[in-house]
Amino acid sequence: MPSSRERVLSAIDHRQPDRVPATLYIEPALRQRLERETDVLDGCEDDTVRILWEVVAEDIDEQNFRDPFGVRWIRSEGAYFYKNPPLDQPDAARIPRIRLLPEGERERIISLRRANPDKFIYYQFTMTYGERLWTLRGMEDYLMDMISEPDFIHAALDILLELHLEAVDELIGLPIDGITFGDDFGSQKGMMISPALFRTFYKDRLAILYRRVRDAGLVAGAHSCGDNTEIMGDFVDIGLQVFHPLQSECMDIRKIKREFGQDLSFRGGIGVQGALVYGAPDQVRMEVLNAAKILSAGGGYLMESCKPLPAETPLDNAVAFVTALKDAVSYNF
Repeated sequence: MPSSRERVLSAIDHRQPDRVPATLYIEPALRQRLERETDVLDGCEDDTVRILWEVVAEDIDEQNFRDPFGVRWIRSEGAYFYKNPPLDQPDAARIPRIRLLPEGERERIISLRRANPDKFIYYQFTMTYGERLWTLRGMEDYLMDMISEPDFIHAALDILLELHLEAVDELIGLPIDGITFGDDFGSQKGMMISPALFRTFYKDRLAILYRRVRDAGLVAGAHSCGDNTEIMGDFVDIGLQVFHPLQSECMDIRKIKREFGQDLSFRGGIGVQGALVYGAPDQVRMEVLNAAKILSAGGGYLMESCKPLPAETPLDNAVAFVTALKDAVSYNF
């Protein structure tokens, strides 16, 4: 019987595995409730393990901390908001040249591999390029800089590229199967920046990262929330292998699978902004099975919800979601 890792790699290679690889993406409070009040999680086993890049924080007080780039953040009701961006002028020389991987990261990765010898393990960076710049400059200034200060944007992105290449080179020798780079280029109703600006500033630099990952025999992944339809072809051009989260609320998953599914694999595809939280259990089941049927044909699908199923999800809906996921992995659509 194939291992989880073999199933995932088969799907990414566009070969339909014996079952659909899946990962249960649920907020901890909801998972605890399901464990306490139901037995629906019995037999559920994730095929992938995500190692999320951790921000090393310097605490200012109970609510405020500073990240390694000097950005001040506020903790508020489980969310984080940045405040007073440190680059009040478009000066790339002021961006700190830091080591991205925290101390102890090597040991954390090795430990997770020992605990999950047969899983597909990937490392995920957050705030790779655009998100990092908008926290350093503030969203409005960052967007204006792309038009009025393009030399600054190019210089800043070259620094961030260098830092990430150094981190990738550290990761390459560790027991992982892939590396994902995160930046949100989409909104709920289209791109946050034009495709032309994406191609001017980001496309070539992402291509360098993906090439470094793939040349090492690892899987190159991207995370970008929102509607990325207009740049999916660009992702294909630069060698991306797995795209996440493919938000069904704002992207036509049938069209994306048809037009790009021969080149890209998808992780996600099951939205949590509609029926899963606000609909009836039978609607939840239909949502899950429909996504699995569309996206798993011929391989190319790692099944999970686009975002973690939130804690406020009604219990009956959560049970329906997990039950449908169990059916879908066996191609029981």
